[in-house]
Amino acid sequence: MPFVGRRKELDRILSVIRGPKDSALVVVGPQGVGKTALLSAIPTLSNCRSTLLRAAAAESGWPLSGLTALLNEMDDPVLNRIAGRLPGNAAGATDLQAAAGLLLSGLQQRLSPRTVIVIDDADRMDPASQAVIGFLARRLAGTDTVLFAGLRTDLPGSPFGGLPTLRLGALGFSDTVRMLEGMAPRRITTAAAQAVAAAAHGNPLAAVELHDQLVERHAGGRSALPVPLPANGSFDAGFAGKVRTLAPSARRVLDLLALSRHTDISAISRTCGGAWTWVDELLAAGLVKRSGRHVGIGDQLLREYVFRAMAPAERIAGHREVAEAAVGVDARGRTWHLSFTDAGPEMPLQLLRHARDLAGEGDVPMALEYVERALAIDPGHPETAAQLAGMAELLFNRGEFAYARRYLEWAQRITHDPALILRLTGLDFEIQFAEGTAVRSSALLRLVKEFGRHDPAYSAGLLVSGGCYYAERWELQVASDVLQASADVLRQCDTLTGSATGQHRAMARQAGLLMDVIGGGTADPARKDGHTGAARAPGLLMSARALTYAERYDSAREAFALLRNSTGPGPAAWQHTAAILAVDNEIRAGNVGTAVRMIDDLELSEPDFLYHRGMRHLFRVWRAHSVGDEAQARVAAAEALRYAGGEDHPAFTAQLAACQGHFALLRGDLAESVAQLSRAAETGSRFGNPTLLRSGPDLVEALIRLGRHQEATQALLQLEARSAGLRSPWLAMAMARSRAMLADGEQSLQLFHQALEGRSPHTLERARTLMCYAERLHAFGRLRDARDALLRAKVLFDEAGADAWTQHLDSLLLDERMEPSRPQVNPAMLLLSDHERALARMVARGMRNKEIAGTLYVSVRTVEVRLTAIYRKLGVESRAQLTALAAGKGTKAPEPYVLPVL
Repeated sequence: MPFVGRRKELDRILSVIRGPKDSALVVVGPQGVGKTALLSAIPTLSNCRSTLLRAAAAESGWPLSGLTALLNEMDDPVLNRIAGRLPGNAAGATDLQAAAGLLLSGLQQRLSPRTVIVIDDADRMDPASQAVIGFLARRLAGTDTVLFAGLRTDLPGSPFGGLPTLRLGALGFSDTVRMLEGMAPRRITTAAAQAVAAAAHGNPLAAVELHDQLVERHAGGRSALPVPLPANGSFDAGFAGKVRTLAPSARRVLDLLALSRHTDISAISRTCGGAWTWVDELLAAGLVKRSGRHVGIGDQLLREYVFRAMAPAERIAGHREVAEAAVGVDARGRTWHLSFTDAGPEMPLQLLRHARDLAGEGDVPMALEYVERALAIDPGHPETAAQLAGMAELLFNRGEFAYARRYLEWAQRITHDPALILRLTGLDFEIQFAEGTAVRSSALLRLVKEFGRHDPAYSAGLLVSGGCYYAERWELQVASDVLQASADVLRQCDTLTGSATGQHRAMARQAGLLMDVIGGGTADPARKDGHTGAARAPGLLMSARALTYAERYDSAREAFALLRNSTGPGPAAWQHTAAILAVDNEIRAGNVGTAVRMIDDLELSEPDFLYHRGMRHLFRVWRAHSVGDEAQARVAAAEALRYAGGEDHPAFTAQLAACQGHFALLRGDLAESVAQLSRAAETGSRFGNPTLLRSGPDLVEALIRLGRHQEATQALLQLEARSAGLRSPWLAMAMARSRAMLADGEQSLQLFHQALEGRSPHTLERARTLMCYAERLHAFGRLRDARDALLRAKVLFDEAGADAWTQHLDSLLLDERMEPSRPQVNPAMLLLSDHERALARMVARGMRNKEIAGTLYVSVRTVEVRLTAIYRKLGVESRAQLTALAAGKGTKAPEPYVLPVL
């Protein structure tokens, strides 16, 4: 899987292959990082003639053997003659210079097309070949050759030193998980894949080997994960070299540390005399890490190697020794080690209780090992299900969705307690809510109907969460039904216990407020409900989201910042959700630059799609378009479409189409824009509130630019009908712009003036209105006013950080049509009126009739009629003849185009 997580590296390689210069690139990567796989893929990246050579370490003692193998692999007639003249004995400096000169001359004389040479493990070639190839790599100009040399290490003084270098780093955690989940035919569970990724530290080879060892023992996720994870031993030679020089006592300490993820130093000091000295030696060698009073082997592959190197009897003796030393020092560690020597019937429950404490303190990796050990001892203990449910809830609150789902599913298999079934299934729903996965409301309501009586308070909270989830998907009727069900359950709570759950009631009120705002109601989203305790974070989150939809972006920004910076013990899901929704707040506010930076921060901190997958897909598409990276936009859009194909999510589908249509309009791809925006309008009609999608004004503008004025008028009338009663500053500005664009003559200028009156808080929309106003001024021949309006729009686009719009506007400012007109010196053109000369100039610039109609806000038929009249006046019969006259050599500058009054 060489392409997973290597997009930047592949882009760098492609830039060298496709670049105009003949150059070399050194690719450096240690064992297992994927260097060989990446180099092997290079010949498939282009249609160039390619040669791939893997250096043979066994021939490293034969001078120029590597160079000879390379020339034989290239099989070029010119180079073949040179290969026969290479010295065959030990070569001195003079011989190497002669060989390098011959080879360089041969490369320059070849008649072959551009050639890509790839040498893997070039540093394992014989020194003479390395010297010659390194010499050539600096002198490839004129040879039509690109050279890639793969090295395991980049040593000082290497023949390849100083060349452009691409260093392969470790894969990211999420990329490693993606690679493992994409392996076929047999795959491990997501939780096991995450365990493998954590142990492999981004090394693809290590991850694949750990996966292969685990797949047979963990198929289906119904067995405990071994601790530590078993490996194949490909890295044993390197680990052996690290521990070989250790003193016997230091090696003894290292063996004991391999028995647990981390160990209390006091317990180690009781088992080994002078342990502090040996621990310091291990720390200095980089073999262990210390955190507070605990020390452990940080590299889990090294830990597995040390663990495997011990005999089973040695491990048992070590566990017993550390367990005795941990008495009164480390109760958790003592339980861990006793589980291997004296695992009584209560041992699994003790381990699970310790695991919950560790997870609560933030030591999730250690907690997971305790859970897996408990499941290995007794996977079906009667009380295990309740402990696993509590552990799953803790992990969910910390954002560990894969492990939370693993343990809740395990608990579901072994429990028959209806209250616990409700709790576990509800937790599964909550995970899906946080991920943004499609959840059928009927399944949620059925769960509460069948099991809700066993825990009415929990059921009410689950239904309120579901109501918020459906409201955010703009499924307001479904959200209303779910919230009504929560109200019924809350009344049942009053009947059964005599006390209402105030926090759930407050959350339900806030959810109702959010629904009202999403539906275009007039409720005040800043209303305080006095949330406290567990309801504070979700209540504040819903309030902030309602403020976003109500276009009170500053207040929403403050609320999201308060949530994101919260240091309380609340669930991490609220903080992560706040970070994602804060991005949407900036996008809706028109703060493009800020939103792009926040998306970049999200990609660095959360590169995988853990929370709100649909929104994260939209962010990637929107960001790529906003910065003008159309290639990445296509990739992101394809991924988003694949996601949409597996989800029943009309709101996401409509938002994706609206985003694609918006930027197609910006690019001038009007047909694509109308197609996408029409699709968004068709799906979005069910949502009622046109400020949710914000695609209506874009559709009107695209239709106008295509000259489809009747359809544009109809679209605007529909938008106005849907907007009745809405109080939206954004919508008011966008609709005013649409009306001005549809109007004719001086009326359009007056409407543009009205649209620009006052100081709109939507900088981006004001800039767009100014740009359209400038185009209309331009069409009337008022070039200076048009240019001034464009400059004002540019300032606003820059202020919003809208790079894509700024680039588009720069192209308009640089367009020669924006310069003041000069007298026309072509006598034939004087036969035409100003409006007719404008049309002729547009034809001369290569514009088609449809483009001219869109620019001048008239129909295509009107353009055809006017051009026919121009042909008759000038006595020409074709567009080519008209172009020749309109673009006369004596013309110093083009005439402005003026909106024809037809």
